Amino acid sequence: MIQLSEQVNQDYMVLVEDILEDEDFQSLEQYRQHVNSNRLQHSMNVSYLSWWLAKKMGADERMAARAGLLHDFCMYDFYDPANACQEPQILHHPKIAAETSRSHFDINRIEYEAILTHMYPFGPKPFSRVGWIVSHADKMSAFTELTRIRVGLSRKGRMIPVCGI
Repeated sequence: MIQLSEQVNQDYMVLVEDILEDEDFQSLEQYRQHVNSNRLQHSMNVSYLSWWLAKKMGADERMAARAGLLHDFCMYDFYDPANACQEPQILHHPKIAAETSRSHFDINRIEYEAILTHMYPFGPKPFSRVGWIVSHADKMSAFTELTRIRVGLSRKGRMIPVCGI
């Protein structure tokens, strides 16, 4: 089971708890992501940051949190040559994540599109505010994971860690 800090906002948790409880989703912990994290940790970072940005920008918090959490829902190792395909992984994995998410959870068109377009500018351009938020949150999270920089969100004078590095 995933262990989360008590500082994680319960308003966020209500939106994503069904995903976090899913065994297939939890299996993402076994896959390396961005050198210093695993795919589960990265997905949670993107999700929480997407939710927070959506709140600040007046976008749909639920869709942002859920699309952020599912944006890399691929149950295979990106770095294993046995999983190579005709298309570069940077373009291939959003399609797999979108389809896997659709088959496991009840996601809407905007969530599906946000997952599919999260690799912009390398892939398709997002069409919604939620898509833009998830794409940017993914880049911010990847940067902090690759560089091992601690990031936190200020809330009422306290810092809430986004990256558990």
